[in-house]
Amino acid sequence: MELKTSDVAARLGVSPKTIQRWVRKYDITLRKNEAGHYLFDEKTVALLERVKFEQGAAMEAPPTPKRPPTPPRNNVPIDALFGSIEPEIARVSSRLDQLEQQLEQKADDVVSIQLLHHRQEMEEIAARLTALEQLVARLEQQLNTRPPAPHEPPEEPKQKRRGLGRVMGLFA
Repeated sequence: MELKTSDVAARLGVSPKTIQRWVRKYDITLRKNEAGHYLFDEKTVALLERVKFEQGAAMEAPPTPKRPPTPPRNNVPIDALFGSIEPEIARVSSRLDQLEQQLEQKADDVVSIQLLHHRQEMEEIAARLTALEQLVARLEQQLNTRPPAPHEPPEEPKQKRRGLGRVMGLFA
């Protein structure tokens, strides 16, 4: 007789997912049908019943003993409770102040380095600008001192066409 997972789960009183989990956990070899579902025989069901019994026994194990309750501290002054904490708070506060100072110093160092890099870049740009200004001045000087070439006729303004032909061209 072959049972499906849901049938075995109903028989044992657990969910089908629990049956599947036990099959994987304890590496139980089972046959599968054409849809890939587990098929259980009576021997496997008996094994799963034993697993359930052992799982239930583990769940019903006696709880670990609790530590005895601490007596109430009703009449203890607050200074006595926190007196030993104050030196620790002072130490932590001091360390925090040191870390803040180190962080501020690092931030100042980073800003200083960035300013130096920006200044260097600005000096490089100013030097390039000066070189370009000198180049432009030389080119202007060369252009002004050069005599006009003989093959270049002096530029005369082009005369505008006026007259009847122009008016007639508008209607064509």
